[in-house]
Amino acid sequence: MTMRCRVFFCVAAGLLSSLLATGPALALTLHEAYDLALKQSEDIVMKKELLNEAEARFYRAFAGVTPKVNYLITHQEQDAPEGVSSEGVAGSLLRQSTPQQKFVFSQPIFTGFKEQAAIAGAGLEKKQRELELARAKELLFIDVMEAFYAVRQSEKDEEILSESRLRIKNRVRDLVSRARIGRSRDSEVQAALSDLRTTEAELHEARSLTWIYRQLLEFYIGKDLEGGLSEDEENSELVLELDKKEVSVRSARRSDVKAAEAAKGLAEKNVTIARSRLYPSVKLDGNYYTERVGTQKDVDWDVLFTVDVPVFKGTQTAGEIKEAAAQRERAKAEFEKSKRLATLEIRNAYEKLKASHARHSAFRQAARHAGKNYELNTLEYRRQLVSNLDVLEALKKYQEVLRQWNAAHFEMRKNYWKLRAAAGDLPMETHARIAK
Repeated sequence: MTMRCRVFFCVAAGLLSSLLATGPALALTLHEAYDLALKQSEDIVMKKELLNEAEARFYRAFAGVTPKVNYLITHQEQDAPEGVSSEGVAGSLLRQSTPQQKFVFSQPIFTGFKEQAAIAGAGLEKKQRELELARAKELLFIDVMEAFYAVRQSEKDEEILSESRLRIKNRVRDLVSRARIGRSRDSEVQAALSDLRTTEAELHEARSLTWIYRQLLEFYIGKDLEGGLSEDEENSELVLELDKKEVSVRSARRSDVKAAEAAKGLAEKNVTIARSRLYPSVKLDGNYYTERVGTQKDVDWDVLFTVDVPVFKGTQTAGEIKEAAAQRERAKAEFEKSKRLATLEIRNAYEKLKASHARHSAFRQAARHAGKNYELNTLEYRRQLVSNLDVLEALKKYQEVLRQWNAAHFEMRKNYWKLRAAAGDLPMETHARIAK
């Protein structure tokens, strides 16, 4: 074997092994795209940080009822006169050097229910942030789903238009040959060419939309789409009957409604915190000395019991209570509004799914009839029963109905997921990811 042959086989073997190792890019499903979007989304990251802030405030609120212990070391130096005895009270006050070490204890006993309300409020805020994070993930799923199906719809549009373009080109070729022998009019050739160019223009637009929607989906998932897209096995044609009671139950369990309910509870706790300023506060402070000098060197500990009774602070407390009460009423209104909006969204999504399901079924039958009409016109044209314009018109109608059926199909799938999101009923695997 010559050197050139050996080099050729080595290069070929290297390319083959590289292809086998890499393999074709796998098609991306909707749920896989959503998984990637969860890792990429900056909005989700910000929601998680809001949750972390709420957890930090919970720890801070809980610290208000726990005792505080510090170890305090002090060393005082002063310009005291020389020759002064260190004995007695005067000696203690005029010492040049006074070291001291002690444990400092502080325990709040009663703060007008302020700390208890703060702990409960911080817990409600944490719950609110968790539910807002869950809702943000649900809305992200809807955004990814719409971009995903927009790509699929435009790709299918490309297929329909490419097939129509091929059929029209064949029709033009046949007409040109028939026009040469006088069996077709030149006007028919021009009409077919016009349809061909129109279809090509629509094909260019569909390709542009595919590129735009792919860019949008890549923005959500944070990576390039190397392969195609594959639809998940979900029965989007299923339309459930929802009565008023079920709509009410589903709207009440939605994450954004529960978040609004938690926000209402937090506002109520803030009213309690504001009113606590009207009550006296009681606390206990103590010191345990490990090093002490002077007249108090034999005193190892002391305790201070403090009762602070508010008498008059102007209108400050009254203003704080009024402000907290107004925020509470606003939170109540937001909660009621969120429940009504959830109910409205579920009903609207349900009606849209029913309508899109009916449209999809109608366009499916229309496409079957339009396809049959085009086949019959093609056969009748060969028998010289119809003109070429009739065949082109049937083809154009078939192409239009196919595109409408395609749009109705993906609209139905979008409405299916929108209904499940509106009802707080995303797939179980999605709920598992949201809970993380």
